[in-house]
Amino acid sequence: MKRKLILTICALLALAFSLGMFAGCDLLETDNERDMAQVVAEVNVADNTEELDDAFTALGTGVVLSDEVRGSLGSIVSTDEVYKRDLVTYFLSYGYNYISSGYSYAETFDLLITALADRKVVSQFATLYYLSADEITVDSDYVDLFELSATDAGYTQIDGSDGYRMNKDLSVSGYLAVIGGEDLTADEAAIAGYSYFLTDAEIAYAHYLVKNAINSAIDSYEEDIINAETTDETSDDRATPTGADTLNDYYYPTEYEVYTGLNEATDCGEYETVDDSSRSTRRLAYARFISALRSNNLIGDDESVSDVMQLEYYSTELKSQLEQLIITKFSSTIDLTMSDAIEAQLLQNAYNELVATQQVSSESDFTTTMDSVSDTSFIVYSPEGKYGFVYNILLPFNTNQELALSELQAQYGSDTAEYYAARASLYQHITATDQRESWFNGAEDYSFKAADAGYTEYYGYPERGDAYLFFEDSLTKSRDGIDRYAGKYPYNGTVSYDEEKKTYDLDPKDLPVDAFITEFEAYINYIAGDTVASGTSQKDKFEKITASQIETLWKTNKNDYSFAIYYTGKVSGVSDISSAEYLVKDNISYKALSAVNELMFAYTTDTAALNTYYGYSIETQQEATDYVAEFEYAAQYLINDSNYGTGSYCVVATDYGWHLIYVTFTYDGGLVYYSDDNDDTNDGFVYTQRNEKGTFSYYFYQSMKSSVISSYTEEKQNDLLNALEEVSVTLYEDRYSDLTSIDM
Repeated sequence: MKRKLILTICALLALAFSLGMFAGCDLLETDNERDMAQVVAEVNVADNTEELDDAFTALGTGVVLSDEVRGSLGSIVSTDEVYKRDLVTYFLSYGYNYISSGYSYAETFDLLITALADRKVVSQFATLYYLSADEITVDSDYVDLFELSATDAGYTQIDGSDGYRMNKDLSVSGYLAVIGGEDLTADEAAIAGYSYFLTDAEIAYAHYLVKNAINSAIDSYEEDIINAETTDETSDDRATPTGADTLNDYYYPTEYEVYTGLNEATDCGEYETVDDSSRSTRRLAYARFISALRSNNLIGDDESVSDVMQLEYYSTELKSQLEQLIITKFSSTIDLTMSDAIEAQLLQNAYNELVATQQVSSESDFTTTMDSVSDTSFIVYSPEGKYGFVYNILLPFNTNQELALSELQAQYGSDTAEYYAARASLYQHITATDQRESWFNGAEDYSFKAADAGYTEYYGYPERGDAYLFFEDSLTKSRDGIDRYAGKYPYNGTVSYDEEKKTYDLDPKDLPVDAFITEFEAYINYIAGDTVASGTSQKDKFEKITASQIETLWKTNKNDYSFAIYYTGKVSGVSDISSAEYLVKDNISYKALSAVNELMFAYTTDTAALNTYYGYSIETQQEATDYVAEFEYAAQYLINDSNYGTGSYCVVATDYGWHLIYVTFTYDGGLVYYSDDNDDTNDGFVYTQRNEKGTFSYYFYQSMKSSVISSYTEEKQNDLLNALEEVSVTLYEDRYSDLTSIDM
């Protein structure tokens, strides 16, 4: 079985022990301090220099065990111990996944103890590697994890490389100095040692993980105490944009502390209390947490509990998190060592194979492929003809208008010139209203008052007064925001909060179609920072159309529904952006797309259109579709007409109401991506553009990187472990034989 260096097993003992997971566990027949404190494995990679040299060679990075490091091995590396408590904790957290996959208990515990020992092997080797290299370099993806600039994360980019160098000098003497303090406990020395190879941002992140885990554990106790009720999400809740208020896993607030009730919640930074929390319920919950730690021998009876960070338990947890960061960082170091020549050729081959596959696909296969387009699934070659995608903002008839429409259908039939001419008078009564009520009063409140957050970067500031926006974390904490979603359009109506009912009272503003079009274009222009969206009204033609005029059109083309189009417009500059750079955030193509997508979330009643990558796929004019005839005609007209294309939009009438259609992307036949449309030699993936965010080359690189690089890295990881595992790890199988002999 292949093993990965980034071991997903990571000790968060708070979650297992503080919730009393050991209590009453049938696995533990001898749950006592002595049994759980047994050492079940020991690891020391410094005892075998020949194998160490083999491990350095196996990595193939050019770094060798330096003479200075070789001469201080015994001081640099000490024997790490794995305790039975660690093994059982990991089983409680991860063992079910193995058991449910068909592994026996013996196999599961063997896998887990191997993984635990491998963590120690890797962290010890990484220490020797970095001291021998005199520096730490990592792949760019690692730095991006922290939602910080490279400088704030503690790194400097290496010219002409995907890599970053840590802004910290390393030396054997410096390392020995930080771990050699006379008053340091074993845990404190380990923490100092791991911290030596980490930046301030990484260390702060490790502290946050421990504090957050402890807060989460105490939260669970407190919720039980106050019997907090949770609201189940209902199907009526409006979809939220993919990634909304979901921060990077490595995000951490700069101000965050554990709330125990012995302190004030207001002094705990960005920690948010549970509903109906009070200092008394929090103190009681904290007392239960401490009791669970004591009952599981994680803190001593004589330890002061007034300061969580001074607990021995906190040090144990912090050491584990720092060790995991070293392992993750070292994996990124190996990623970076893969030569550009190897990587570039592998990626180019993968792109060429994808082109070849799509070149032989049928047109029916192509439309299926269109529906699967995403950041990781690409169309790189399209058949002859014009295909495209559209967003759809549907403004529907109300009940009375639907009744009037039915009466007209009964009178004239549903597909006659007389019917289409007669129904035109109904559309001016349709209004657009903000549909985001459930983002206030649904299963979760996503709203925030802009003024309270000190946030002014939104549409209508300051004219809209007490504006309410959504997804505060995405707007104020994440560098990247929400993909393809501008996020700066406030709720369009008045909002007040009912303290007694604990709900919001909302009064959305009604926008007739002309006012909505004005709003639509104004918001695009706001996001673009320029007047780019404009169009032409066909209101007179639409409202005054006669049955005879429609019949005249149909004599030439029965599929001509141009009479149903009310307005046409275009965002200037969008069609000038190359397909390869369409999603670059500074480009007008991306800005317009993200603005329209947000307006779709705000107004459309066609919820099937939400959270689609580019919207609905539109086939060529020669293909029959299941779309409503007027909608299909308008979409194909915009895609095919040389005056419109990508970035164009129109308002068209159907029996469902008004549709505002926006063309998000088009395919003209042949190769899709060129970084420069004037350079026909550039046929798609460009290795030198792989780090330019938003380009096709960037997305293709990111999607393939995990397979192209990880296969290389995994091979190197296994070479490393194979060289060191047997000679560096000592297992005491008799000390956990009661676990491997379990038969259930």
